Amino acid sequence: MKKDINIKNLIVNPENYRFDPVDNQGEAINLMLEEKGAEIFNLANHIFEHGLDQAKDSRILEIKKNLFLILDGNRRATAIKCLQNPSLIKDSSLRVRFSKISKGKGSIPDEVNCFVYKNEVEAAEWIRLDHTGKNKGIGQDPWEPASKDRFDYKFGGKISPAVQIINLFEHETKHKLKTKTLKISTVNRILSNPESRSYLGIDIRNGKIILVAPKKEIIKRLDQLFNKIIADNVAVKEVYHVPDSIKFMEELFSDKPKFTKTATIVSPKGYVQKRGVQIKKSFPKSTSRKTLIPKECILEIDKDKINNIYRELRDDLLLDGSLKATPNAVGVLFRVFLEVSLDYYLSKKIGKLLPQNATINQKIDAVTKYMEKNKIADSNQLSPIRTVSSSKTKDILHIQRFHEYVHSTTIEPESSSLKTKWNNLQEFFEILWEEISKNKKQKRKT
Repeated sequence: MKKDINIKNLIVNPENYRFDPVDNQGEAINLMLEEKGAEIFNLANHIFEHGLDQAKDSRILEIKKNLFLILDGNRRATAIKCLQNPSLIKDSSLRVRFSKISKGKGSIPDEVNCFVYKNEVEAAEWIRLDHTGKNKGIGQDPWEPASKDRFDYKFGGKISPAVQIINLFEHETKHKLKTKTLKISTVNRILSNPESRSYLGIDIRNGKIILVAPKKEIIKRLDQLFNKIIADNVAVKEVYHVPDSIKFMEELFSDKPKFTKTATIVSPKGYVQKRGVQIKKSFPKSTSRKTLIPKECILEIDKDKINNIYRELRDDLLLDGSLKATPNAVGVLFRVFLEVSLDYYLSKKIGKLLPQNATINQKIDAVTKYMEKNKIADSNQLSPIRTVSSSKTKDILHIQRFHEYVHSTTIEPESSSLKTKWNNLQEFFEILWEEISKNKKQKRKT
């Protein structure tokens, strides 16, 4: 029988199935708060703001006239009783938090919608089905993560990156994925850091997936990723930490796709929303890569020797902490690459070399002044390279550090510091070589 019962006439069950039995309602409430205090607080907050779910009755048993024992719904009753009387709460900090709830916008229910059973056995079957899972389809069937995401998108406008790329994959391939076997939490964890998702050729902006590589290549890589997760049953704990996630993607793909100069925005439902979006940077830089120069850093260098140095630093010489790593060679060659790039730019763009005995600091000064004067780069873009030649001798970028790689008999460069230096100077090198390449293309046209 359905009935609305005043909360004062409801007894929190001392034999709540969640815990070992206690002697009375007071002890039952205390035990509930000790074990699930934070959850009860959140539930109380929700009840205060939204009220009770009228479609879900508390299951109760009348033990004497107008006095009812709660069989199922003890958490709700505990939350309401503590809202009405915070002094029931022993923990002072939790008591203060409960007291603050009633100062907000909402109301504390006096009555609870209930279903009164004739005896406990009659209620037992339904309580069991509510709390023990699917039971071969008889009980409640919890939503898988993808189902939850779709619900959240319909009513909250939010959908996780994992489900967005699944929608993209299904839209493009017309193939429905079995999301029960594809662990959504694992995919979301991989997508949570920019270095890992760069192996797929995607990024995330304002909660939306954007494609920064050819769509066909991205779909191919998504297929490979999904098959791997399903076949190996990859759990989220295996990719939970960023280094593990990056290692997983490196081993799966070995290299990154060729990135496009513009991005494509994808709607949460998986279809292309906008093409040709300009992006300044595809991904935040990382020092987790294996080489000095990231694979996605493409420099068009028409001078064979300089191009060979660039390719060795990008493709061949390792900085991965293994026995094959060559930080000393990379440090020396990095220093060489910096100076020959400056020399070549001076000869091609400014039209003359500085005196033969010019220092690298003088070369940096000449190049940066020319770039700024001709609006090729602004002061912010030139700040890192100017630090190399500045008076800040303790700075990691200072030229003194580069000199030590060549001349010091004791100082050895660390892989991470070398990659950090490149991260700071990459934009300068990109601007420098793009200008040289542009100048060459213009000459071809004339």
